[in-house]
Order: sequence, then structure tokens, then C-alpha cells
Amino acid sequence: MLKTETVFDIGHPAYSVRRLSFEDIGAIQGLFEKSLDYMLLVDGHAADPDAVAEEFQSVPPGKLYEDKFVLGIANWQGDLVGLLDTVRWYPAETTWWIDTLLLVPEARSQGLGQIVVQAFAEYVRANGCQAIMLGVVTENQRAFQFWKRMGFELARQTEPLQFGNKTQTVSIMRRTLLDAK
Repeated sequence: MLKTETVFDIGHPAYSVRRLSFEDIGAIQGLFEKSLDYMLLVDGHAADPDAVAEEFQSVPPGKLYEDKFVLGIANWQGDLVGLLDTVRWYPAETTWWIDTLLLVPEARSQGLGQIVVQAFAEYVRANGCQAIMLGVVTENQRAFQFWKRMGFELARQTEPLQFGNKTQTVSIMRRTLLDAK
């Protein structure tokens, strides 16, 4: 059960978004294990035991750990049903980067992802940023279509990159936020 305070309100009484810490490693590992379909699609294998630690420790070059936000999406009982891993002010000072948005299979296709993304976009905009960016592995067409529906546009494609047992091209997507403060 997640015990930290809500980071931003998503406007849904049954869910909250909370900052995660190393104390939540067991819950995050459980989330990864329940999301085997995603792990196989992206990496070609189940999550490694050190995948959770990597979630907290991986930051882009030039960024500090303080710029990394590993957020948990919790249901009303406090159980982890999703993960939103972000980096503020990357790749530019006016942009936030989403590393991962992951929901357990039973929480998908119910509008929760859309609610979280919209609330996150408002949170980022209210904090003075002008855009959100992310990358989607080309094989994950369902996610690509989701992000397009959320207002993200294709910015560019990467050269093939190694993800676990797979080599994949990544679609870099961007959503401009209007009226950034």
C-alpha cells in the first residue's frame, strides 16, 4: 500500500498519483510482473530483478536525480495499478519527458491512462513548461495510437536501439501545451 501524499489530482475519486521511493520496490516489481505483456513487447523478456532499481537510478545525461519523478498510480485501496516515470526540464528547460506510462492489464482500456495524462499535462503546464515528450517503440502501435489521441505528434524516429533482447526503432513524440504560465 502506498503511503505518500498525492502529487497531483487526477479528478477521479478512485485513483491518486503519488511519488514512489525505494520503499515501494516490492509494489513496483509486482506491477512489472503483472505487466508481462508490456515487458515482452518492449524488452522481449520479463522484468529483470534490478529493473525497479533502474527505474529510480536512470537519468538522462546532465540531469540530476532530483529531476526524476517516479510516480505511482494507486487505486482507492492504496494498491499500485500504474507507473508514470518522468524527468522534468528534459530535453529542454521548458519540457518534461515521460519515460514510462504503464498500467496493469486490468486497469487498461477504461480511460484511466487518458485521465492521468490530461492531469499530468495540466500539472506540467501549471509549473511553467510548454511541452511533454516521450518515446514509443515502433512495435507498440497501440501505445502510439493512444499518444496520438492524447495530442502528441511524431517529432522524429530514432535509429534502431537495443532494449533487452530486442532491437527497436523509437518514435519520439511531442505535445505542445498551450498557455504555459
